Amino acid sequence: MDVDAEREKTQEIQALERILGPGPAGFDEEVSESSLESDSEAGDADSLPDEDSATAGPPVSEGERWDGASNDEDDPKGKTLPEDPETCLQLNMVYQLVLQEKLAEVSLLLAQNQEQQEEVMWDLAGSKGPRLKDSKSLPLNLYVGHFLKPYFKDKVTGVGPPANEDAREKAGQGIKTFEELLVTKWKSWEKALLRKAVVSGRLQRLLQPKLLKLEYLQQKLSKATSEAEREALEKQSSKAEEEIRDINQLPEEALLGSRLDSHDWEKISNVNFEGGRSAEEIRKFWQNWEHPSINKQEWTRPELEQLKAIAAKHGHLHWQEIAEELGTRRSAFQCLQQFQQHNKALRRRAWTEAEDRMLTQLVQEMRVGNHIPYRRIVYYMEGRDSMQLIYRWTKSLDPRLRKGLWTPEEDTKLLQAVAKYGEHDWFKIREEVPGRSDAQCRDR
Repeated sequence: MDVDAEREKTQEIQALERILGPGPAGFDEEVSESSLESDSEAGDADSLPDEDSATAGPPVSEGERWDGASNDEDDPKGKTLPEDPETCLQLNMVYQLVLQEKLAEVSLLLAQNQEQQEEVMWDLAGSKGPRLKDSKSLPLNLYVGHFLKPYFKDKVTGVGPPANEDAREKAGQGIKTFEELLVTKWKSWEKALLRKAVVSGRLQRLLQPKLLKLEYLQQKLSKATSEAEREALEKQSSKAEEEIRDINQLPEEALLGSRLDSHDWEKISNVNFEGGRSAEEIRKFWQNWEHPSINKQEWTRPELEQLKAIAAKHGHLHWQEIAEELGTRRSAFQCLQQFQQHNKALRRRAWTEAEDRMLTQLVQEMRVGNHIPYRRIVYYMEGRDSMQLIYRWTKSLDPRLRKGLWTPEEDTKLLQAVAKYGEHDWFKIREEVPGRSDAQCRDR
């Protein structure tokens, strides 16, 4: 509401207050405490007459001033309305008009705020497609949390809600939650940090008793009384210092220990990784994959055939025994992983319509802009791995794929991309030619 309209309303209220005439102090106090405090106070100072003023007119009796007051009421200050009902109604109507205009102003601000929120949400979602102004639904790629748990987290602690009856029953059966199944790929700096933490922890465990012994000998040496005792303590101190030097000179390979050695995984998790990786996750990764004694070379064909034969002999169980019998420095985890990847019975090759619909829905719900989290989607596609999802989506299901004859513009973009990346990295080349797969670009 503009200033002129506000001023007109204020003047109208002041005129009505002057019509009311002199009243008790309670009326002035209540008006001054209303929503128009600043304006009414100015009006009272200028227009309302003082009870002691000579221009106030003849005195008004209590019976005339207070309608319906009983003889038992000694103090009529609880009454705030004058006897004229028409005046009261007019004053009430003025206040109603003021409140209605204020409510309309607040409603307009709320509508503007809602539009701004929708704009921000669309910007965060990275949606570039057209949308209707009257559309109530947000872009699909905004609902990343639809498949992530917990759905709600406390803003201060980051802790989700307590487990319900279904979650407690699954936990009692040993069924893991989504967070426990989801594994983030280890980066190179994390691997180096883990190796350094294991070496540092083992070195500290070896040095700690020697350092304590040396400190104890030095304390006794300072309190020695005889020469013989002093010489014996100095000899023991020299031997302890020599042991400490030998430990400090140990090579890194000796400090790494064997694959199944115990380490302070909780300390490594909380101190070295600052809680970014759990202790159990770090232990499993070190013992099953990252320890230097584990063979990380590519599997050869004879090795795979030998693995299949040994696994069949053990009934595809007891993978630790299978790895030891294989004798190629593979961990049990590596053996199980390779067996699952190369077992035709565990890999379905023909995609069904139900799988295509599920993959399309998961991509639409979980993608963030142009990023598609295949490694998270794979948990909902039983019998499929992330590479199968990538190939199926990029070569068949992506609605942006184009088929048919190539246009001259597409040929130009293809030639430019090949000149930029060479004739090998077709996955990058396809990004330069929107609507075409890497196979189409290669065959072109």
